Amino acid sequence: MHVFHPAQTNNGFPPENVFLLADDSNMVIGQGHLVRTHHPYLFPERPINIFLSISTRGQGREMLLGALLARAIQLHQQTPYLKARVFAQVGMDDASMLSLYMDSGFEADDALDIIKIQMPPAKPSAPIGYDMGFIPLQNSMEQASFLMRMNMYRLDLLTQPVLRQYMGMPHFIALYIARGREIVGEIAMTGQRDTAQIIGLYVSQNYRRLGLAKTLIAAAMNALEERGVTTFMADAIRRNQAQSALAQSCQATFVRTACLYPGINYD
Repeated sequence: MHVFHPAQTNNGFPPENVFLLADDSNMVIGQGHLVRTHHPYLFPERPINIFLSISTRGQGREMLLGALLARAIQLHQQTPYLKARVFAQVGMDDASMLSLYMDSGFEADDALDIIKIQMPPAKPSAPIGYDMGFIPLQNSMEQASFLMRMNMYRLDLLTQPVLRQYMGMPHFIALYIARGREIVGEIAMTGQRDTAQIIGLYVSQNYRRLGLAKTLIAAAMNALEERGVTTFMADAIRRNQAQSALAQSCQATFVRTACLYPGINYD
């Protein structure tokens, strides 16, 4: 049994960040990959995040994980002055994979929680000096531009097919808030029947702590309430302090944990 890199790009990932696992007959029985992202706004205290994924259930998982962690250290050493975190996503019922990571030094200190939010204490309109409106998403270029801005603030990247799927739902709404010609924040929500969920929200670094995130949430919720929406949901990453504070301001209540993000910190 051995691990090796593919000869060429694999599913859009560079070959040096992909490992294949082969048995003694040289048949590929598993694979894993790494995705390195820079999130100075999402995690300012640890801006380099390296997502690790393994897809195999048989023997050799430990060998594959070892190869991926060795490569993760190499990626961290490219920017040793920036703190990093290697993390994986594990389903709540996947005790086997969680045990694999925990036995390898990971800590189960992060997760993605689903929360229910209430109207925040903010007016559902742009403050003086700002403009608010609907984000134009009529063509591929407008959608790509929106995704580029939004994904700077997301741990998992939104793709164009997923965005279009969300846009096809009855309660899709996307709003921006701008200061002059500069877009300083955006929100997108979608849903059906009486429920809608935040699928993207950010405020630019220089405009935080001004209540603009709450304003965006209030404006989107106000518009959707007119369509009959009564329940509003959101995701919250536990180790993101800004998300936790915003959730509290929206009187958030815990619904369930969607998945775990076990990880290892590299200083």
